[in-house]
Amino acid sequence: MYITDKEIVRNRFNRNFVSYNREAVVQQQIAEKLASMLSKFCKTELNRVLEIGCGTGFLSKNIISDYLVDEYFLNDIAESAFKEIAIYANSKNFYNYKFIHGDAETAVFPENINTIISTSTFQWFNNIEKFISKINYVLNDTGIIAFSTFGKNNFKEIKAVSNVGLEYKTLKELKTIIEPYFNILHAEEWIQKEQFNSPKDVLKHIKLTGVNGLKNEFFGKEKLIKFTEEYQKQFSNNNKTVNLTYHPIIIIAKKRYA
Repeated sequence: MYITDKEIVRNRFNRNFVSYNREAVVQQQIAEKLASMLSKFCKTELNRVLEIGCGTGFLSKNIISDYLVDEYFLNDIAESAFKEIAIYANSKNFYNYKFIHGDAETAVFPENINTIISTSTFQWFNNIEKFISKINYVLNDTGIIAFSTFGKNNFKEIKAVSNVGLEYKTLKELKTIIEPYFNILHAEEWIQKEQFNSPKDVLKHIKLTGVNGLKNEFFGKEKLIKFTEEYQKQFSNNNKTVNLTYHPIIIIAKKRYA
C-alpha cells in the first residue's frame, strides 16, 4: 500500500496556492455542487460546522454565503489556506470561525459538531477507515457528513503512462466503510474528461493545482519525451487534444443512533 507523504502534499499546496484558485476548475465545480446539495438534506442553519481540507475556500465561501453558521472550524494541512478564507469571511461580516492547522488524520477536533464537510481531500488519507471512526466520535447524535473525493478512474491516464497515482477507493468501498456509522442519504459518482492541448499541458495543470503530491517526481528531457509520446499514443482525440479524466464521488450521510 502506498503511504502518502503528507509533508510533500503540504509543501506543494503551499507553493501552488495562488495557481490552484485559477487551475482547479473541476474541484471548484464539485465544491459548488456539494454546497448546493447539502441544503436538500439539512436545514440552512448548520450550527457547529467542521470543514476538513478547506484549501482556498471553494466550499467555505459557499457555506458562509448560503448557510447560517454559529461556529465554523476550518482545517487544512497547508497553513497558507487560511489567509484567503479569513479575508472572504470578514468581508461578509462573519467572524465566528477558527482555523485548525494540521493533518486531518492526526489533528484534534472539537466535539459536538453538527455538520462535517469536505471536498477533494479524503483521497489523500492513508487510513480512511480510522478517520471515519474519528469523525463519527466528534459528531453529535444527529450529525451529518457531506464530502467529495475521487474514484478509481481519477487521473487514469497518468497512472497508465507513468504508473504513478493515488490508491483511490471505489464508491462501493467507501459506502462499506461509512455504513457501520452512518445512514447514507445520497451517493453518486461521475466521469468528467478535461481536454488539454498536449501531455505537457496536462503535467502543467497537475503541477499548478498541487495534486501531484505523491512523491518528488522529476521529468528529465528523455523521460518527458517518452511520457509525451505514450500519452499521445493512448489518449489523443481526433482534434489532436488529449484527455485527463476526473472521477468525482459525493456522499452525504447521517450519523446512526446508538
